Amino acid sequence: MKGLVCLLLLLETFVCVVQHQVDGGLNENEISQQLRSEDGGQNPPQTDTLRDEASTDSQQNYHLCFTDIHAALRELTATVTEQRVNIRELTATVTEQKTNIRELTTTVTEQKGNIRELTATVTEQKGNIRELTATVTEQKANNRELTANIRELTATVTEQKGNIRELTATVTEQKGNIRELTATVTEQKGNIRELTATVTEQKANIRALETRLREQQTFVLEELNKKNEEMSNLTLGQVELRKENRDREIAFSASLMQSGSGEIGPFTAEITLTYRNVFTNIGNAYNPITGVFTAPLKGAYMFRVSLYGHGGTPATVTIDKNGERTVVAHDIQAQDRLNSSNGVVLILEVGDVVYVRLWSGNRIFDSENNHSTFSGFLLFPLR
Repeated sequence: MKGLVCLLLLLETFVCVVQHQVDGGLNENEISQQLRSEDGGQNPPQTDTLRDEASTDSQQNYHLCFTDIHAALRELTATVTEQRVNIRELTATVTEQKTNIRELTTTVTEQKGNIRELTATVTEQKGNIRELTATVTEQKANNRELTANIRELTATVTEQKGNIRELTATVTEQKGNIRELTATVTEQKGNIRELTATVTEQKANIRALETRLREQQTFVLEELNKKNEEMSNLTLGQVELRKENRDREIAFSASLMQSGSGEIGPFTAEITLTYRNVFTNIGNAYNPITGVFTAPLKGAYMFRVSLYGHGGTPATVTIDKNGERTVVAHDIQAQDRLNSSNGVVLILEVGDVVYVRLWSGNRIFDSENNHSTFSGFLLFPLR
């Protein structure tokens, strides 16, 4: 670049010299002196050679045609002008590049800070990745457990679906039952209304009956008063006769078993039979606990006994009066059923006792059909 500038300066000097000589001219010494004065201010020592060459060339070309010199000068001037434009563009480019370099330097510094931050972040992320790896391993185990649980839940859900279907069928059935019950309730409400009407009617009937009952009670009381008046008119003899007739009302009848069925006997000794299932005991002369009849008054009494048994063992009973045997009922069979009965009329004094005895080694049977019985009654009193 400096060489080009020097060349341009030399060319300008040369043009001036030529012009001066054309106009009245400079001699060669003046030209050299002028060149030295110009070179001493700006040009570097390297231009001495150029100056010598320019001096030599100027001498050689002194006689050249001025037309060629002007053409060459114009070309050089255009080239210099173009080079100046290029220099300005290059200077602007260099300035812009310096600015870019400063910006890039700032950016690089900033990027170094970012890289340090990213390095710290990467280190932290590595720790996080290790933790996440452990977490993923744990989650895999949990997933396996959850998979097993899901299978169990699936089986449970399937079972529950079956239960729900059964419950749905039950609910459907219950709905039908509810409809039937609703119809029944509706019907019952109608019946209740009818019954309410009937009860109301019955209440009216009851009130009417109560009125009639009060009327009948009044009538009965009146009749009783009349009877009382008639009774008060009875003679003392009639009262005594009625009392005597009441005393003559003596009768009883009983069987062995009060409930169930069973055998009695055989025993090693005679026993008194107790006929506990009492049918009749007018005058209460028979004691079902002891099996003994006690005569309340003197008179003629009729007694009868019947027995039932099973084959293989004899069945024998007696009617005893005050410890003395009177009559016997007896039967014996190798097998099949046994039946026997007997009766007697006895004259008893007040306090005499009559009872039935089962012989030793014998047995009888009774049940709810009352096969074995003991009965007695007063035929008539004696004085």
